[in-house]
Amino acid sequence: MKPILLQLSDFILYSYPLFMGLAWGVSYNLTKSLLSEDGYTLKNFNLLYFSTFVVSWIGAKALFLSASSENMMDQYLNSSNFWLGGGFVFYGGLLFGLVYLFIFCKLLNLFSAKKLYLFIPGLTFGHAIGRVGCFLAGCCYGTICELPWAIDLHDHLRHPVQLYEALSLGILGFLILKMIKFKAEASFIVRFYLISYSIIRFILEYFRGDKIRGVHDYGTTSQYISLIILSIVLIEIIYSKIIKRQSQ
Repeated sequence: MKPILLQLSDFILYSYPLFMGLAWGVSYNLTKSLLSEDGYTLKNFNLLYFSTFVVSWIGAKALFLSASSENMMDQYLNSSNFWLGGGFVFYGGLLFGLVYLFIFCKLLNLFSAKKLYLFIPGLTFGHAIGRVGCFLAGCCYGTICELPWAIDLHDHLRHPVQLYEALSLGILGFLILKMIKFKAEASFIVRFYLISYSIIRFILEYFRGDKIRGVHDYGTTSQYISLIILSIVLIEIIYSKIIKRQSQ
């Protein structure tokens, strides 16, 4: 754990906000590059990207408040440190972002929904970088273990679950980039991402040791959401195949 990377007199460089900034910066530039390589106009891209950033930020905070705040909601709501600092649930940002993208692309017709799959590699690699920030900050920590690669965190040896997720997301992002390179269908790429991450997150929640994320009798908030997303995607795949057979 290294929440402070550098301190010079009154200047303090914190690891978590630095890696959050890196995550969004990498995501922005990678997405912009993929859209340019695809030959798509970048009109409204900056507006879409940065407005999605704001909406996703709010969504990640909102799910944290509803799932993880317990009796501290008033304290969080009245704290500028909360709104500008840590305290996120990724799925909240993802779900709010998807709803906003639907409005921006489908209802307002300001961007082509057919090109949104090109945002997925940036999302995935950005998420991976963010998890490294979590590791350095000491949040989202793992359960106690005695494995050779366990890390000393919060007075115990623990699973470096943040790095497990960062590595899994890095591999997932690499695979998706390969799919884009070889012109896989956009619908396949979207489904692949949603199914893969839902499975990754569901499994890794068993290695999480922090209780603040929302732990219930039969699982965590993120495990429930993972199952819902996985079920929706699988139902959509089955429905699409049925429709396709009927049209033949």
